[in-house]
Amino acid sequence: MNEARPAGVAPPPCTRCSSPIEDGDLRCAICALPVPTPPAAAGRTAHAQVLRCVECGAAIAFSPLAQAPRCAFCGATMKVEQPIDPVEAAQVRVPFSVGRADAEASLRGWLGQRGFFAPRTLRDEAVLESLSPLCWAGWIVDADAAVAWTADSDEGARRSAWAPHAGQVSMKFEALCIPASRGLDHEECRLLVPYYDLARAVPVDAPAIPGEDPAMIESFDAQRSAARAAIQHAIEGTAKTRVEDHIPGRRFRNVHVACKLEAQTTRRVALPAWVLAYRYRGAPYRAIVHGQRPEIVFGSSPKDWAKIAAVVLAVLAVLGAIALAVYLLR
Repeated sequence: MNEARPAGVAPPPCTRCSSPIEDGDLRCAICALPVPTPPAAAGRTAHAQVLRCVECGAAIAFSPLAQAPRCAFCGATMKVEQPIDPVEAAQVRVPFSVGRADAEASLRGWLGQRGFFAPRTLRDEAVLESLSPLCWAGWIVDADAAVAWTADSDEGARRSAWAPHAGQVSMKFEALCIPASRGLDHEECRLLVPYYDLARAVPVDAPAIPGEDPAMIESFDAQRSAARAAIQHAIEGTAKTRVEDHIPGRRFRNVHVACKLEAQTTRRVALPAWVLAYRYRGAPYRAIVHGQRPEIVFGSSPKDWAKIAAVVLAVLAVLGAIALAVYLLR
């Protein structure tokens, strides 16, 4: 008789390929064999409640004690969702090493370096409205895969410009970080990822280190039924870039890859970032400061349209003068 599995105990490995099975998986990630479910599990599972922002779509784990009806990413009203499928939850978090004062100082320094087309008074007149420490959701994936590839290259082309090539190579993917956030967009996550020290990760429920600001932990946007597909897509995208080293010739095009996973483990991690909302002369803007590297700052900022118009007019005047000179010299 199947007995209920104690909470926190990992399921047994796949009976066909011996790959690790993660709690909540319906199929093996490697061979797709269905995972047997204890009979009592369906009635025992507690579905998560998720606060979903009605504007930016960010998901935050719901806690009645938090009493936070507004999104920490953009300030809009939030609604409560109760998904049917299991929702991914962070297992570890990377602590903040950038404090509130340092984050604000980084923002001021960044505002003062926006270039010629930024307003001269931007740094001094920008009004900071909110400064929120947030941990956005991501997967850390280790995987082994057999990657089959096809491409056209100039190697062996002879009279033609291109010749077809194909091959297969084994690849190992280590600590591949895949964003699972809706509070931050994919480009913002891409700019943050390379600078995290994942070796400092601690259990998600570990107490804050001395001096660390309490941070809101974002829930994973993808439910378990969609998470594997997102990971597979990211692995294939990385493999497509790496396989370029194996294509013969100097030029190539039409690169395609197919990945057959041979081993895969995933960790769900919460990664630190400061989200800053500020206003300049009434208009709202947002900036992101890395939670571990204060020099990593990016976001939106206003433009001085008077300067832009002056430069455009100056360029047109120069072009007009050149055209007039050419006409007179004819």
